[in-house]
Amino acid sequence: MQTNSFSQVGVWLDQAKARIFKYENGQAELYEIVDSPVETVKRIPGEEPDTTRFSTNNEHISNNEYRKNNITQNEINEYLKLLEQKLMPYEDILIFGPGKFKDQFINHIKDNKSFGKKWIAVESADQMTANQLLAFVRDFFNKAVPDRP
Repeated sequence: MQTNSFSQVGVWLDQAKARIFKYENGQAELYEIVDSPVETVKRIPGEEPDTTRFSTNNEHISNNEYRKNNITQNEINEYLKLLEQKLMPYEDILIFGPGKFKDQFINHIKDNKSFGKKWIAVESADQMTANQLLAFVRDFFNKAVPDRP
């Protein structure tokens, strides 16, 4: 595992990608981009539709939707574990972004005792440009004073 000279990171997070920003000496900088393994559209060549036509018999209903949902959940869990590993070395973590995926990540790491002593903040944020992301992380850590548990 790599050792870093900085201990504060900001993570802009959504279901497609995570951007990790390091904060050091009053400056924010893009550190790493983590692509998600989650595919939004699942289509297997030769696959039949998820529904049947003109049938009232429940035995003929396709289970493609159930299978696709399981695949998606496995991909999301893989992505959450990958993010968990990436953020393990840092002490102060800002998680921000649009949507509810950041909340899903927080619920995932609540069970991990390694994150119990870390300072984690969650903020909502819309889509931003690269410069706005850097400014958001810099301004947050300039104002924030971590409460150590």
